[in-house]
Amino acid sequence: MKYTFFLAVLAAALILCSCGKTESNIEKEDTAAVTSLSEITEIETETAATVTTVPETTAVTEEETSETAEAASETAVEDEMSLVMQQYIEIAEKIDPLFAEICEDRDYPVVHILTYNGEKIASKKFYNDTVIDVFNCDEEYRLTAEGGVKVRGNSSANDSVLPYRIKFNEKQNMLGLHDGKEYKSWVLLKSNWNLVPDFMALSLAKEIFDGKYYSSDCTYVNLYINGEFEGIYLLCEHTQAAEDRVDVYEPKEDELHTDIGYLIEMDNYAGEDPNEPFFELDYNGMEYTDMLGEKRKVEMDGYTIKSDTFSDEQRAFIEKYYKGVFKICYEGIENSKPMMFDENYNVVSAEGTYATAQEAIEAVVDTNSLANMLILEELVHNYDVGAGSFFMAVDFSETSKYERLTFLAPWDFNWAYNDSASGAYYAGTFQKPVHDGYERSNIWLIMFMNADWFQDIVKDKWAELQADDSLNRVVAEVCEVAVSLEHDLGEEESWRINSAGDIADFVSGRIKWLDTVWGENSAE
Repeated sequence: MKYTFFLAVLAAALILCSCGKTESNIEKEDTAAVTSLSEITEIETETAATVTTVPETTAVTEEETSETAEAASETAVEDEMSLVMQQYIEIAEKIDPLFAEICEDRDYPVVHILTYNGEKIASKKFYNDTVIDVFNCDEEYRLTAEGGVKVRGNSSANDSVLPYRIKFNEKQNMLGLHDGKEYKSWVLLKSNWNLVPDFMALSLAKEIFDGKYYSSDCTYVNLYINGEFEGIYLLCEHTQAAEDRVDVYEPKEDELHTDIGYLIEMDNYAGEDPNEPFFELDYNGMEYTDMLGEKRKVEMDGYTIKSDTFSDEQRAFIEKYYKGVFKICYEGIENSKPMMFDENYNVVSAEGTYATAQEAIEAVVDTNSLANMLILEELVHNYDVGAGSFFMAVDFSETSKYERLTFLAPWDFNWAYNDSASGAYYAGTFQKPVHDGYERSNIWLIMFMNADWFQDIVKDKWAELQADDSLNRVVAEVCEVAVSLEHDLGEEESWRINSAGDIADFVSGRIKWLDTVWGENSAE
């Protein structure tokens, strides 16, 4: 639909208060001080519904705003404007005071979501039609755009405070994240009592990955839905196959060949979404021993294909490939046998081709990416690392950026920062079952940590990070951001800053302990 010119006019004429800020900060709202949309959406037409968005620009008078809105409304109707956008225009001038007051009360940027007729966003499957505003920020980041919003997540989607997925109708950037790159899909993660678990992990990932591997950019925002304050949320990129995100080759619907890109998630919910193909690895049905000598039989894991595939051949190929890579790694690490793929991706002996098992493994696995992931997961002690949200990519196209299996896009740290900060390995060894008793140990990390040469890669990366004390610097920066949220949190929730301090103390303790086993003075 033809909204481009209309939205430009609307944004210029109707939107946004001039209290711009650049960074993210957040707070609990005094709902008594702000008029709710239910009190200001008394439209004098039979078709008028409720709700919407937009602070006024000081350069535009109320009369000019009304005239512009009317003209824009007429033009938009001619262009077959959506119902939610019609509603947005009909009540725009009535909510200017609401948005202006929000700007006065908030330090951090605001994301406001208007649904048609004030419908509740409650489905994980279906998107609500919405108009999304971003304001209380620098002029260049202000935004009004249509898109869908739905509930996202698995266990987190059952809580009282819900996470959301945004899917714009057209590509947009949000608040300058990822160097201003535009995408349709974005995520709003809820920020509960613990405040910074995802922000801490993603900040550490940025430092550890050093721009060589993808991880989500993020910032804090105040979230409002239909005029009601929902809380402080972490605005993140959506983990997806896309240019400059997980940049694998995406086939068109008529491209049925197998030499494409694949984004894969180790996923304990694999198979629940009928639209997402998956496969299972049974890890040869073997009992494994971790680096501390503990033995367990590893259960089967599901792997969801998160990128587009359009043929059974593509799905069968990537399943065969993953099973083959695991076998090459297993034989190389556990039995010191160098193995490789033949031209048909069957696993065969690599004797005479690779001198060592390490060379054979590194021909198919980007071990530096796995070392980065291991360090991150050890720092935060994520109990869920072996269950889901553990992503890998490989690309067989001519333009491939992932010629070997590459580990990247860390995600989901709700079950992190547990147990003692010192005196134990976590991600690289078998973990104790927690919560539901499910085995959440990560066999990839456990298996590789049995290889002395892989531990040397980890130690080399650790030395780089410790050379300029970069990890402790990140922890300090996260604490500064948490403190800067105090005003938006308000007095009743300012205690949540202390929870951020607890997480910072945990990571600082992990840095100290890991330095005793990976640092220059570690015991050999």
